[in-house]
Amino acid sequence: MFQKFKISLVLFNLLFVIPTFDIHAAVEKKAEVKKEKTVRKKKLTKQQKNQNQQKNLALSEPSVPKGDIEVVILTSKGKIRLDLFKEKDPLTVNNFIQYVKAGYYNNTIFHRIVDGFIIQGGAYDVGFNEKPPLFEPIKNTSFKGLKNTFGTIAMARKQSSPDSATSQFFINLSNNSYLDYTKEENGYAVFGKVLSGMEIIQKIAKQKIGQREGMYNVPFYTDEALISSVYVVEPQ
Repeated sequence: MFQKFKISLVLFNLLFVIPTFDIHAAVEKKAEVKKEKTVRKKKLTKQQKNQNQQKNLALSEPSVPKGDIEVVILTSKGKIRLDLFKEKDPLTVNNFIQYVKAGYYNNTIFHRIVDGFIIQGGAYDVGFNEKPPLFEPIKNTSFKGLKNTFGTIAMARKQSSPDSATSQFFINLSNNSYLDYTKEENGYAVFGKVLSGMEIIQKIAKQKIGQREGMYNVPFYTDEALISSVYVVEPQ
C-alpha cells in the first residue's frame, strides 16, 4: 500500500515537473528566435543602406562626364579633389579657374550649409565679411545639360537673375534635379564633380549651423568650414 502511494506521488510530481521544463525550453527558444530576427533585421538595414548609397551614386553617373582639369580644395576638415569639365563648359570652368589662380578662395568659408542639399562657398571670409567679385558675371550655361546630381559642383547665382554668377559655387549633396535647366526655366550651371573627399564634405555638412546677419544655414563656428586654399593640379 505504502509502495503504491510512493509511486503515485512520484508520477504526480512528474506531471508538474515535465511541463515546467517544456515552458523554460519554449521561452529560451522564443528568445533565440527573437535575437535571430533582430540580427537579421540589422543586417538587412545595413545592406539596404549600402544599396541606397550605391544607388544614389549610380544615379549621378550617367549624366556626369569625365573632366579634364583637377582642382584641390584644402579645408579645415581635409582635402577635396574636383574634376572640372572644361571641354564641356569652358566659360564656367575658366571663370572658376580665374578666381582660383587669383587666390580669391583662400581663407574663405562654406557660408551656407544645408545637410542633404548643398554646401556653398566662395564669398565670405572667416570673419563673415563678404568679398567683392574680381570679374564680371558670366552667362548661365545650364542649357548645356549637365545635371545637379550627387557630388557635382555648380555655380551659385541670384535666383531671379540667371546671368549673375561670379565667384560663388556649391557642391550637391543629393540629386537636386529641380536645379537643372528646363525649357521653361534656367537652371544652375554644373561644371565639375568631386573626385574624392565626399566624406570631408559630409563632415562639413553635419556641423552646427545658425543665423547671422539675416542669413540662415550659416556655420556656427566659421573655422570649422574653412577653405584654407584652392589650387589647380598642374599636369605632370
